[in-house]
Amino acid sequence: MRVALVVPYSLDTPGGVATHVMGLAAWLENRGHHPHVFAPGTRQPAHGVPTTLVGPATPVPFNGSVARLALSPGQAARVLHEVADFDVVHVHEPLTPGLAFAVARGARVPLVVTHHAAFRIGPLASHLLRRRAASLPPRVSIAVSESAASVVRASTDLPLRIIPNAIDLPVAPGPRAGSRPRVVFVGRATERRKGFDVFARASAMLPDVDFIAVGPGRTRASGVTMLGPVSDAALGNVLASADALLAPNRFGESFGMVLVEALAAGAAVIASDLPSFRAVVDDPRLASFFTVGEAREAAGLVRRRLAQPIDRRLAWQTAGRFSWGTVGPSVEAAYREAGLLTGSASMT
Repeated sequence: MRVALVVPYSLDTPGGVATHVMGLAAWLENRGHHPHVFAPGTRQPAHGVPTTLVGPATPVPFNGSVARLALSPGQAARVLHEVADFDVVHVHEPLTPGLAFAVARGARVPLVVTHHAAFRIGPLASHLLRRRAASLPPRVSIAVSESAASVVRASTDLPLRIIPNAIDLPVAPGPRAGSRPRVVFVGRATERRKGFDVFARASAMLPDVDFIAVGPGRTRASGVTMLGPVSDAALGNVLASADALLAPNRFGESFGMVLVEALAAGAAVIASDLPSFRAVVDDPRLASFFTVGEAREAAGLVRRRLAQPIDRRLAWQTAGRFSWGTVGPSVEAAYREAGLLTGSASMT
């Protein structure tokens, strides 16, 4: 099956949607399919998956972050031309302005869409999203979580299936190396919704613990070691060396991918009490949750968890629910359903 995967956000800037799509493409390729990724960007990614970059993106503030989107009609026209002979087009964030919406609306082959974002939606936004959703052709719709699904349901009454994000599950973790306790933050330190300030304040309350921050956006924080952006392999090593992930995110999270990655590496989870995070892991043997923004409460949970380490293999087994081996077949089924929806005979 030839599968066109359309990403709205620039691949030049690391992000969860792009990471998910690249992982899906690699899994599809291993299954014998022929995926091809189309996205904004100017630097070819090193994932080895066939990719077409359509050029520079425009930064657009959204949901407490900055989305870098391909807004040129010429970029969308190019992708629409190139996907015309694929068996299925899978568009991520199809209601996003620019490339994703244009390709979803203009697709003339079986269409699957995945909604990732979770945000508060008012009456005006709901009306606008409903108009955009109504202009799309017949499709199979996916949301990565109930949080994302709530946004979709405000824009359309069409059937919706929930298929979570996924990871390549690493080998089962062994004992953690090192004697000094270690807690890790993963995210953009300068993006308020990621809650780095809470992580930094918690570190000041626990001087006997190493606090490590991974991700773009450097800032000064006494007591925190800033590693900056790292490769996927290096992130896995950092998490495998940690006792716990501290995820102090404030809002706007539709799925807790970083929680899954931490569990897969054998680390405990200490996180803001967000519905999308509890949907990943709500097992008190592995995860503890604190009131959003409460650094003192977070620090107390860190200290308690360090006194009672988790079963690292249990954490890894829990992450297995979100492995591509578990999640991928559901995406394949969505492709076959899209073929039936449009009467395509090539969805094998």
